[in-house]
Amino acid sequence: MSSRRGVAMLITLMTMTVLLAGVAIVTRIRVTDRLISMRASDGIIAMDLVHASDSPISSWLHKEAGGAVIEPSQSTPMIPVLDQSFELEGQPVRVRITGWDQSGMIPSNAEQIGLDFGELVVPWKGQSHPGLDQARLTGLAFPSPERPTAVGGQVATHNPWPSRSGTTRSRSSAVININTAPVELIEECFQRFNLGDPSPIFEKRAIGEMAFYTTEVQDAQQNQVRLTSISRVWSFRVDAWVGYTLRSSWCTYANQGGNWRLVQRIGISHD
Repeated sequence: MSSRRGVAMLITLMTMTVLLAGVAIVTRIRVTDRLISMRASDGIIAMDLVHASDSPISSWLHKEAGGAVIEPSQSTPMIPVLDQSFELEGQPVRVRITGWDQSGMIPSNAEQIGLDFGELVVPWKGQSHPGLDQARLTGLAFPSPERPTAVGGQVATHNPWPSRSGTTRSRSSAVININTAPVELIEECFQRFNLGDPSPIFEKRAIGEMAFYTTEVQDAQQNQVRLTSISRVWSFRVDAWVGYTLRSSWCTYANQGGNWRLVQRIGISHD
């Protein structure tokens, strides 16, 4: 009889173990479904915040872009625009907007106009539509405050300005902003077109003051570059976190007829 009781108890324990395991699996599935649902909701909210960034970007462009100055020690034309954290229905939320001056980057036709940057290869060289929206480029091509020297923060996609067909309108339309471009780019341009010593520009920038210098230069092959003190095309990276969910986009705005307009928005993959 004692052996039968032992077997019965063992069967009971095994049954309870199976039942408990089943309950645990069901609970885990329900929790997972809930987490998936929450993340989907967080993703929608994060994307809404990304699109809502148009308003603060437009405000910055109208109030600050005309006086933008970047310290000469900085290697990319990057400017922080907004970084705010708050709570939304108990969830931590953060929205960060960072600007990159297209006229402060290496022009996409740098090789054509004779600007030499060594081993830095333009990834969209020879493409009919130069830009970061090419399928073969990953999210790593887009710059961020953590990776400011990613290729999208060094080589312009809208300088020279692309035509409707995607190709650049003219090889002579590259623009360089002397108040935001890296020192190396300005020095290369001044040397290439025999413009003298750019040191006074860097001295102004070092103390946060704008340098004023506007000229269009041309070499014997009629390659032209226009140097200016302000820019008419800016790109922005927008990052929105809701809980553990991140959504990002790369937006380009151009001043057309005195008005700033969104001309391109690309979603950034985090895969």
